[in-house]
Amino acid sequence: SNLSIKASYARMYQYIHLVSNSGISLPTDVWYPSTELVKPQISDQIAAGYAGFSLLLGKGIFLTNEYFYKWLDNQVDFVDWAELFGNDQLEQEMAIGKGRAYGVELSIEKKEGRLTGWIGYTLSKIERGEFQPVDPDAIFGEGLAYFSPRYDRRHDISVVAVYELTSRLTATASFVFGSGDLYWLPTGRFTFQDTYGGQVQTVVPDYESRNNVRLPAYHRLDLGLVWKFNPRWGESDLTFNVINAYDRRNAFFLYLEPVFSETQDENGTIFQLPERIAAKQVSLFPIIPSFTYNFKF
Repeated sequence: SNLSIKASYARMYQYIHLVSNSGISLPTDVWYPSTELVKPQISDQIAAGYAGFSLLLGKGIFLTNEYFYKWLDNQVDFVDWAELFGNDQLEQEMAIGKGRAYGVELSIEKKEGRLTGWIGYTLSKIERGEFQPVDPDAIFGEGLAYFSPRYDRRHDISVVAVYELTSRLTATASFVFGSGDLYWLPTGRFTFQDTYGGQVQTVVPDYESRNNVRLPAYHRLDLGLVWKFNPRWGESDLTFNVINAYDRRNAFFLYLEPVFSETQDENGTIFQLPERIAAKQVSLFPIIPSFTYNFKF
């Protein structure tokens, strides 16, 4: 038969937690082991789908389709205004909650011919909620409400193609596209007055719902050529790659920077007042060419 149907259930335990803080500039990921207060993560997942060769699309075309739903327990996040650096009691800055993830994974693969490759697409959603701080005096602003964590990637697309130009020369291309990470950005600001009633330059951001802004989508195209040749002493290949071929400046992280405006008082003194808070994007890894030479004796 060309078609197979499958269903599965799995319970998994993980004794290390990835805790991310999306409310500060540079991405901060903390791997934290399970303790007496921070219990191991537990997940229960059900999945169902089918796979098989497609007679309609042509010879050697393989299709897969899978749906999944996952329940998550003992999820960990930081409380509001958590002190992360130089803190030897970090678990007191954490809150414990639940989560759920669900979605569908689709793929089509061509396995025969000079042109081979595959296309994969995942549509999914992750939510977490019902958080209770480890420290009863700490605050977790979302309370019991469910929200999407930082790494909730709604859309994820991958395309890989390999074309055999000759028996020795092969061209490759791979493209990835994914929804941007979520960030916790302020929705307002506080300014303060000095003892004389004038505004000072201190700006304090005002945060509301967590992870309220999604970064621009991440996408990148990589290209390559592989030349294989057989010298007398073994096998060799020379590879030329271009990573990020169209020089996409994907966002690595955001940082906040106050924007000031100059004003003048009645005495002619010029001073600066905070006008707004601007989010600035930092990108890494522009277009990168590379050569690789491999040989086997």
